[in-house]
Amino acid sequence: MTLSRRAFLKSGFAAAGLTSLDTFASPWIRALLNESNSYHALYLNKYLFNDFTALLAKQLHLYQDAEIHTQALKCAANMQDEALIYQRLSAILASSNLNIQLLNMHRLQDQQVRFSQYLAELIQHQRFSGYISFGLPNSEFDPINHLPFFNGATYTMTHTLSEQYTPLPRADFTGVIHPTELFTQANHINTPKAELAAIYNGPHSYSSNEFTHLMLNIKQHMPSGGKLIMPIFDVQHTAQKHLVSVFNDWQNLLHGRSWQSAQTHRNRLQSLDAWHREMAVYGYKVHKVIPLEESTMLPEYLSIYEKV
Repeated sequence: MTLSRRAFLKSGFAAAGLTSLDTFASPWIRALLNESNSYHALYLNKYLFNDFTALLAKQLHLYQDAEIHTQALKCAANMQDEALIYQRLSAILASSNLNIQLLNMHRLQDQQVRFSQYLAELIQHQRFSGYISFGLPNSEFDPINHLPFFNGATYTMTHTLSEQYTPLPRADFTGVIHPTELFTQANHINTPKAELAAIYNGPHSYSSNEFTHLMLNIKQHMPSGGKLIMPIFDVQHTAQKHLVSVFNDWQNLLHGRSWQSAQTHRNRLQSLDAWHREMAVYGYKVHKVIPLEESTMLPEYLSIYEKV
């Protein structure tokens, strides 16, 4: 049993008075595992609904008293199709009084602080020259900014968001390092050698073809011994698939992405071991795996890979 699964059991399952020994004998847990609609699985069970909205508050700054949760519950109760639920939530968000720009700023600040701790620890044990990152809307939120020093050039391969979803500029922090922004529209990464790379939105955020193209570009510019870090969801069973699918849907909703994009991300969710095997195809071996959210039911890890 993994740590993330234990955390999952300790949340809504524990609230229902179930132990890890009898959880999967429970009729309503069996119903959860047999549910095909992830929104129904999380929103139509009061225990999981409370835990899930607490998770959204902690991770995405969608606080539990926000009206959007009531709206989401109504959508899940009244609609059978996940695509229609997602599209309805997208419309509700777009017309809501939520300050999505401010919300995304806080969310990305949290991510920056969290990942900068691991970056700092990594460079203490190995000297790197050159850095490139992916999955951020602009370089202000690159965790590299928190490091007091770094050898070589630093780059952030940014992706654009529409104005309504673009995070507010950082007014409270000036980075020690100022990465040069590149753009995802470029066919190739035209950078010098990079011994450290990061994919901050995780590999599931790219279709199989997109990820192959990305990895081949990184591999071309990274020497042996270089490190690649990225957060990964460890999706091993149906309950985790429900949880991560809807959580990741919310991240996509807050970026203004379509259901087609969210569905592509869902289709890429898999176990940690499966990701390790996929990375081995590109010539990367596992260096270290760190649980990111031990205190929540989210099965998220930071995987550090080394180029062979």
